[in-house]
Order: sequence, then structure tokens, then C-alpha cells
Amino acid sequence: MNRLRAFSLAAVSAVMFVACAGAPKPEAQMASSEGAIRGASEAGAAAIPQAQLHLRLAEEQRQTALAMIKDGHNDRAKYVLERSEADAELAIALARQGAAEKDASDANVKVETLEQKVNP
Repeated sequence: MNRLRAFSLAAVSAVMFVACAGAPKPEAQMASSEGAIRGASEAGAAAIPQAQLHLRLAEEQRQTALAMIKDGHNDRAKYVLERSEADAELAIALARQGAAEKDASDANVKVETLEQKVNP
């Protein structure tokens, strides 16, 4: 009975070791995270404080994930890269919101200027 139990334990351990060690490198997440970060930079996230914060978080998380990949923790790195992408996408949205608010403010100023010219 002890022999069967030891064999079962060894078999389960071997299966778990192979399953954990075989996580593939998260290539897709690496590419999408990098693209989202680049998109946030191009969208002007550095000019909007909230967007800049999320852009910085995305960059830091990407660096952390790359270090995890280097250490062989591909499965955990995948989730960190997904979080990095999400923060970069939030930075894009915040940058676009900031640009839209500025455009709206500029439009209001133009309307007020025109109203003053029409009704002195």
C-alpha cells in the first residue's frame, strides 16, 4: 500500500512539474503590451497627469514581466503583461478625454468671443 501511495505521489508530482515548467513565452501579450504603451505615448498621455501615471505603471509592469520571463515565470508574466496593456489602454482613453475636454474648452472660448462681438 505504501508503495502504491509513493508511486501515485511521484506521478502526480511529475505531472505538476511538467505542466508548470512548460508554460510558453507570452509572445502575444508582449507585443500587445508594447503596442498599447506606444499608442499611449503617441496619444499624448505624457501631457495629461492621470494618463501619465497609468502610462508609467504600464511601462513598469512590462519591465517586471520581462524580468519574470527571463527567470522562467512565463505564466505569471502573462498576467502582468495583460495588466500592463490594460493600464496603457486606460492611459490612451484618459489622453483622448483630456484632448476632447481641451477642444470643448477652446470651442466655448470661441463661442463667447463671437457672442461678445455680436452683442457688445
